[in-house]
Amino acid sequence: MALARFLQISDLHLGRPFTWLPAERRELRRRDQQAALEQAVRLAIERGAHGILVPGDLFDGVPVDTGALAFATRAFSVAGCPPVFVAPGNHDPASSDNAAWNAKLQQARGAVWPSHVHVFDSPKWTHVALSTLPGVRVWGRAFVSSSGLDRPLARAALEGVTPAEPGTLDVAVFHGSREGRCPPHQKITAPFSDAEVAASPFAYHAVGHYHARSEIEQGPGEDTSSIGVRLAYAGSPVALDYSEPGEHGALEVSVRFDHERRVVGADAARLDRRRMLTVQADVTGCGSAEQIDRRILHAFATAGVNEKDFVRLELGGRLTHGVRWTSPGVDVFARAFDVKCEKGDLRPDYDLDALRAGDARTTEQRFARELLAKIDAETDAAQRAALERALYYGLDAFRVREVIPQWEEVAE
Repeated sequence: MALARFLQISDLHLGRPFTWLPAERRELRRRDQQAALEQAVRLAIERGAHGILVPGDLFDGVPVDTGALAFATRAFSVAGCPPVFVAPGNHDPASSDNAAWNAKLQQARGAVWPSHVHVFDSPKWTHVALSTLPGVRVWGRAFVSSSGLDRPLARAALEGVTPAEPGTLDVAVFHGSREGRCPPHQKITAPFSDAEVAASPFAYHAVGHYHARSEIEQGPGEDTSSIGVRLAYAGSPVALDYSEPGEHGALEVSVRFDHERRVVGADAARLDRRRMLTVQADVTGCGSAEQIDRRILHAFATAGVNEKDFVRLELGGRLTHGVRWTSPGVDVFARAFDVKCEKGDLRPDYDLDALRAGDARTTEQRFARELLAKIDAETDAAQRAALERALYYGLDAFRVREVIPQWEEVAE
């Protein structure tokens, strides 16, 4: 059987501003993106890949960042880089005003793709023969604007796709949304169904858009173009924000094929040197801000946090009233690359059951009982959280004689 090897990478979003990070960290994260692409090209060369598949969103938007474009053209120009096949996505469409793919605009910016980079610039399926391995065709289609609901694997869309000859291989590269699996923070674009994948003439589908790795597998004995991994998202090579936990990288795709069958496998290759971790810390019983920070640092140590990591810190428990604490100290932030502190589950250590059961003799008790009654009756989660915050600030005023904004993140 012949063996075709590919390196699949997508959704790098070069040029992303990373405004959610502190200013001094943004350029470092952009360098992480660049390092991931350089590592992917090296990996493709070292593993003898016959081609690199890029199913969209190599860049973050239009107009393309000039530095990002110059970097990408250089990254794919290294000696030994195999053929590269790019199918522009909804963030970096093959539109006439996008310098990433418009040759005249590229020349004006002094950045030109090497000859072994092929960009699919039509919304219709077209193909290119793989120069490094006979009998392989790479098919692709492009977004030509930032939106689109055309179904790329619908029968009408595939009318121009000619069947593969026996003993040959057809691979598809495109950007789109697998129905029923769209993450809540992403929009559906170029949708397709699992049934359309199963009926597709392509042996393997390299797809971009979703930022977490996933795949569709096909078992033996079924009447399809291949068995094994029929479709895969490589996910984003580096996490783009805290909504993207887990490992990130590329996919090494291998396809064995002959006149009778095509068998596809895909293995993950980690590219992101940073981890997205979630660490929980219960601060109940802490009597000072220093004790809270020590509790957090202990949780970091238990989770193995290091200076390269992103950490979503989820604080919970009961904060002793009178302890004035609104944010971790510098020692906590110095322990990781970035720390996002979430205090939605943190509550003051007030005995609400006792206030409910009290006889409302004092102004404080009457205030608390009235607010608690409103909280119990409220059905809207956001409004309940707002009432709860008002209760805590009021009790702080009664008991501590001062109010600081430390309950703004209280969530239902």
